[in-house]
Amino acid sequence: MKTAVIILNYNSKNDTIRYVNKIKNYEVLDTIIVVDNKSTNSEEFKDLKLLQSEKVRVILSNQNGGYSYGNNFGLKYLEALGQDYDYVVISNPDVEVSKEAFEACFQELEENEKLAVCAPIMLNWEGNHIRRSSWKIRTPGIDMINSSRLNEALFYKWFRDGEYREEEYKQEKLEVECVSGAFFAIKLNLFKQIGYFDENVFLFYEEDILASKLKKLGYKEMSLNSVSFKHFESQSIGKAMSYFNKIKRLQTSKMYFQKTYHHISSAQVALFTIINYWRRLELLFEIPIRKIMGK
Repeated sequence: MKTAVIILNYNSKNDTIRYVNKIKNYEVLDTIIVVDNKSTNSEEFKDLKLLQSEKVRVILSNQNGGYSYGNNFGLKYLEALGQDYDYVVISNPDVEVSKEAFEACFQELEENEKLAVCAPIMLNWEGNHIRRSSWKIRTPGIDMINSSRLNEALFYKWFRDGEYREEEYKQEKLEVECVSGAFFAIKLNLFKQIGYFDENVFLFYEEDILASKLKKLGYKEMSLNSVSFKHFESQSIGKAMSYFNKIKRLQTSKMYFQKTYHHISSAQVALFTIINYWRRLELLFEIPIRKIMGK
């Protein structure tokens, strides 16, 4: 098999350099592509270029078009190399992944014809399972509940129905609908077939969109719970934007996803709009509290 990794960098050169220096010696990886997604500091790309080698390619995107655009930039570069890659890993730079985790994902994809995406279980730096390691494709109902703190409190039981339970993660292999975009392996021919990532979202919901496309074609995703990777959760996002702007991005992507992939009605659009405005009112109280708590 021939494998590659796409690492999307945005103002995270220290994480990226640490991560690349760790995985560049993994024999299971043939090519590592670092995409600098037009970092605000022009020196960032120069420093990353020092990683360049026969195995490591460092490229600069022509704009910061978000997660989907930046990763697609790397995928198209990989395609232009003219080599037949079997599997590609999409990875954040703020992760720690063992050689065994890479190998387990590739092996599972190799052995399972209907499996498109595979990922290790995601842990935080303390080694605890992160709840959003994987989840079910967000339906309009689940998304409405998840759109405000009040709704989450009132309809918590239904909100939790959109997630997998801790006992389910005790299985060695868990078939899931979505895995985190922080790290996953995918069959490259299928990824290319569905047009890679949907660049209409700048950030958030990329995983749900990918899962929806693959599910429509009859393919599956899997959480491999016998192996894991560590992720400093939301570090990349947190350094790049304020909490309020993050919520605005989230709401925009949510509306696009539900309109485009679930074809919600005009009444549902109106209800989402009302809930989204309510969420912004909640932030007037939540943001000061988060600042006091240092979050």
